[in-house]
Amino acid sequence: MPDLSTHRFFRIDPAVYTSLTDYVDTSRGYPNERTTRGLPLFEWLLHDEDGWGLLAIDKWRFVSSDEAVVTGAIDDGTVEEITTADYLVKRAAIFATPVPVPPDDRPVPPEAILVPPEAIPVPPPPQ
Repeated sequence: MPDLSTHRFFRIDPAVYTSLTDYVDTSRGYPNERTTRGLPLFEWLLHDEDGWGLLAIDKWRFVSSDEAVVTGAIDDGTVEEITTADYLVKRAAIFATPVPVPPDDRPVPPEAILVPPEAIPVPPPPQ
């Protein structure tokens, strides 16, 4: 695992994520010949139990204008900066959640259908 002390961690409301990615792309001149986007697509993020995205960003990537945008989003309640420990707990919970198995919609062959015991005729005892 990388040195997480070099990162900042955020929970982000999916309703505002696109506007934040637009800000990052515009402020850095993306897309260009080398970089398509500044932040990953929301679908690529881990999602917590509330459907918010979890994002870890290298600290060196932040510039002063980013701080103003992040602070505004935090003040609006659409972004939450979380601790490394909180991030790791949420990440562990996401990976520990079992993936539901989709139902098997294939037809059941007649020979595989179980008959309840009461439906089976019982011969009379020998005399």
